[in-house]
Amino acid sequence: MRLISPNGLWFLTLIPIFVLMYILKQRYEETQISSLYLWQQVVMDLDATSPFQRLKRNLLFFLQLLVLLLCIFALANPFIWWKNNNYQNIVMVVDASGSMSALGEKDKKLEEAKQKAEDLVNSLSSGTKMTLISAAKNIKVEVSGSTDKKEVLSRLKGIAPTNSEGSLEDTFSLVKAISEQYQSCRTVYFTDYNPDLKELDGEVAVLGPQRPNVSLDYIAASRGDQLLKVMLRVTNHGTAATDAELCLYGEEKLISIKNEELKACETKTVYFDNVPAGSKYIYGELSKEDGLMEDNRVYTVIRQKEAKRVLLSTGQNVFMEKALNTLKDIELFKTLPDEKIEEGFDLYIFDGEYAGNLPQKGNILFLDPQKSNGFFKTGEGLIGGKAEISPHSVTKYMNNSDFVISQISSLEMPYWASPLITVGDREAAFAGEFKGQKIAALGFDIHNSDFPLTLEFPIFVNNLISYLIDRDTMAATQYSCGQEIAITPLPEAEKIYVKTPEGQRTELSSEYPVKPFEQTSLSGIYDISQKVGEKEIEKLVAVNFPVSESGLYNKDDYENAGKDTPAAGTTADSRLQEDSRVNDRGGINLLNILLAAALLMAIAEWMAYVRQYRV
Repeated sequence: MRLISPNGLWFLTLIPIFVLMYILKQRYEETQISSLYLWQQVVMDLDATSPFQRLKRNLLFFLQLLVLLLCIFALANPFIWWKNNNYQNIVMVVDASGSMSALGEKDKKLEEAKQKAEDLVNSLSSGTKMTLISAAKNIKVEVSGSTDKKEVLSRLKGIAPTNSEGSLEDTFSLVKAISEQYQSCRTVYFTDYNPDLKELDGEVAVLGPQRPNVSLDYIAASRGDQLLKVMLRVTNHGTAATDAELCLYGEEKLISIKNEELKACETKTVYFDNVPAGSKYIYGELSKEDGLMEDNRVYTVIRQKEAKRVLLSTGQNVFMEKALNTLKDIELFKTLPDEKIEEGFDLYIFDGEYAGNLPQKGNILFLDPQKSNGFFKTGEGLIGGKAEISPHSVTKYMNNSDFVISQISSLEMPYWASPLITVGDREAAFAGEFKGQKIAALGFDIHNSDFPLTLEFPIFVNNLISYLIDRDTMAATQYSCGQEIAITPLPEAEKIYVKTPEGQRTELSSEYPVKPFEQTSLSGIYDISQKVGEKEIEKLVAVNFPVSESGLYNKDDYENAGKDTPAAGTTADSRLQEDSRVNDRGGINLLNILLAAALLMAIAEWMAYVRQYRV
């Protein structure tokens, strides 16, 4: 045991004064007795009035003395250590990622983590240097090397859930750098899974148990003539089968309900047909409560833009025509290469030769160009080969493409363009923007390749057309919690506002470049409005809980777990070692315990006093 404030023991000098005052106190009691009895008691009274006789069998005296001793020792602030855990420096890392919003033993895991961290702080002796770090998508040092427990506890209580992705491994370099500043330093992680601490001298606080959880991972809508077809993906992260009631809403109006049976660790795709297309956004919802409520809703925005006008100049290109016809949000017009084109289209596609003048407005896609133009130069044909996909927004989801091009044109890619497809060291396709026009070129005839026969061809066409004709000021309409919303201001925008799902409206500066909106910890629909003159142009974006934080369960691990299979709802990487309990180590401050004991003794003394005088 250690006395944090040993000067408090000086108050022990009050005990002799207290005893002396008790001895010198005179007590008289008037009683009518016979004179004979009075003389018989004279000798006994002489003995009774001797100083130390007053202390015999006096319960009140000893209770009062005990209260005084307890108060004096409380002033000395005694502290008991156990298991030799007297840390001089300690680093506490609190996981604030999305998975910490799940329900633990009694409360959400983040709240339980903060309570464990608070208990640890209270158990530390005065003078211990404490560093507090919160870890989610971003890592933040809340307090650095402070000995003030009140400051640390205040910052600890201020850590809020982010519902974002996060990896504790990203904190290792920071924690290691802090630890190396001290001769001895202990690190404690408060999280719901067991990270590999590697070279760090640390431990992990146990948070649990894991509870069954069903999540909505993805929602998408495809537009038909007048109706929508909605796809909803649902996952059971538990190790036991369960049922799920899926509700589909158009804005805040209930559209449809479906009941699904889910096996252990099963992911299922559910389709809703004939959904009305009048809503600005739709969302799916699980009606049944589970271990993590934040992933029980998933949102998507229904694009309300007018159809784009696309002109295809070609002799015959069946593959491209069929691919374009699958895009329901464009109006496709077709003309022959020797015909004069009209102005006013959003996108012009020139397949092969074209002898006329190129349009000054609108975006352009060249397919197997035969001669140079004002945007790039072409040369003689070259022998082709295996195509390689270059990283670009157009080639997203095409990493597994495998096709061969028999012959390519010798394209000279301009400085403002980026490659999409290469063959050897030659660019077979590129895209970019030049003087306000988006330009793309495929330097080969798609009939001379097996590209149209691959699964990636319609994806490529969809992405390429979207890149060329997407004039939306929002770069994307789907985000995860914690991600910044990128906003491109209109040239004439005077003010920009962002309205959160809670209804809070924030004004952003309209000066370019606009700082991204960062407060996206809540899932839901965010309304971005740009004021132009007397009207506001509104765009909606959907922010959803990240799938990676829903406790994804590896099915192979589940099947091979055998006797070590965790309980229902427990993820394989979240089981923690029982010997990592932080609260089994450290110490305890006896101040509050001693004060509570003193209060109880004072109450007991008062009850004894009342009882004595009633008798």
